[in-house]
Amino acid sequence: MVTINLTEVDVPKVKIGNKATVTLDAFGDKTYTGRVISIDTVGSVSSGVTTYPTTIKFDTEVPEIFSNMSAQASVITNAKSDVLLIPSSAVQTQNGSTYVRIMKNGQVVETDVKTGLSSDSQTEVIEGLSEGDTVITSIITSTAKTGSSSQTQSPFSAFGGGGRATFGGGGGNVRVLTR
Repeated sequence: MVTINLTEVDVPKVKIGNKATVTLDAFGDKTYTGRVISIDTVGSVSSGVTTYPTTIKFDTEVPEIFSNMSAQASVITNAKSDVLLIPSSAVQTQNGSTYVRIMKNGQVVETDVKTGLSSDSQTEVIEGLSEGDTVITSIITSTAKTGSSSQTQSPFSAFGGGGRATFGGGGGNVRVLTR
């Protein structure tokens, strides 16, 4: 078992029974799986920050782990299958509208999208894109020094397809996966 401290922002997202992944500094090349078995609802305050001790029980016995080893955990609070995922950096929001830029007939086109769950790096697209659409993740503009011409390069790649995405809600030394 491992005990992690959830912040007051993360604790409402985590439920008993949520799956979790745990890595330990001593065994950086291994990832352990487990489930949340308890959440201390009283919490403790240190330097004005409230945290809630949360216990994760490993799925299998792990005899090489000792008390007080440093651990990092991600608690999976939601999972979906067959989702269309794009890099979160490709999603733009302006004046209440959410859109992405795609290549269509050789032109850059802004397309309105409806998004779902997101992580630090990926966002689920529910409406507005199809598998195989070419999503532009960034536009780089450079100016040539030896002339008056300017060129624009658009590094882009196709994203999408059915897959499994997991979205988390917190963990010890938390890497929060929801936005």
